Amino acid sequence: MRGTLGEPQGRIRLLKPTIIVADSIAADRAAFRTMLKDSAYDVVGEAAHGDDLLAAAVQHKPWCVACDILLPGHADNPADGGLAAMKRVLGKLPKTKILVIHSVESTMRVMDTLKEMQAGTRVRKPFKRDSLIDSLAKLSTGQEGEKSVQQLSVRLKKALVVHYKGQNEGWFAKKRDAVTTDISDHGVGIQSAEKFPKGTILNLEIELPGEAPVKAKCQVQRVEHVAGLPRYDVGMTVLEMDASDRERYTNFIRRILERGTGVIKAK
Repeated sequence: MRGTLGEPQGRIRLLKPTIIVADSIAADRAAFRTMLKDSAYDVVGEAAHGDDLLAAAVQHKPWCVACDILLPGHADNPADGGLAAMKRVLGKLPKTKILVIHSVESTMRVMDTLKEMQAGTRVRKPFKRDSLIDSLAKLSTGQEGEKSVQQLSVRLKKALVVHYKGQNEGWFAKKRDAVTTDISDHGVGIQSAEKFPKGTILNLEIELPGEAPVKAKCQVQRVEHVAGLPRYDVGMTVLEMDASDRERYTNFIRRILERGTGVIKAK
C-alpha cells in the first residue's frame, strides 16, 4: 500500500499551506520568499498589482494571500489599492486567509484595513522570519481581525513633556516643547501649537520621570485642531528609536499598565 501523493506507506507527505505574495516591489517579494524558505509554508505565486493578484489567486486557490497595503490596483492605474485587491480576492475565494503587509510609514492604515475586512492579520517590512511565521500562525489558529494586532498603548493621567524639532532643521535650531498623554509601542500623540503637514519628520525627546529622555524619529500621520484652543493634536508613527531607548520606553508603558496609572486606549 502507498500513502498520499505516491509516498510509501509510513512516509506520508503533508501538503504545506500555500501563499501568494503581492507587492509592487520585487525585492520585497523576494525577501518574503527567503524568509519562508524551508518553513512549513509554500509560496506558490507572486503579484505586482491587484489584477495579477486576483488572477494568481483564482489559478492557485492559495490558503493565504499576503498583500501589501499599498499595492497598486492595476498595472497601468494604481487606483483602488491593496484593500480593494484583497476584497476582490475574498469576493472570489471567501475562505482565503489574508496577511496584510505594511511598512512603518503605512502602519496607521493597518487597523482600519483589518476592521473593514473583519479578518486577517499583519506583518511589517522589512520582514523578520520569526515575526512573519508568528503572523501566519495567528491565521492558522483563528486570531484574526483587529484583535490580532496586540499593541502596548496607554493614555496617561499626567502629561509628559516632549521636546522636538524638524529633521531638516539646522544643528543650531531651537527645540520646541509640547506635551503627550498618548503613547504606544508604535507611536506618540502630542499637543502642539504648530500645525505640521502630514509626512513631516520630527526628532523627539520624551521626558520619562526619573530617567534620561527617550529619543525617537517620528513621522506625522494625523493633525487635528483642538476645538477652542490654538493647538493641534498630532499623531505620529515611530520610525526610529535606539534599542536601549526602545527598551526603556516599552518598559515604562508596561509599568504604567501594571500599576493601573494609565488608561488603555481602545484600538
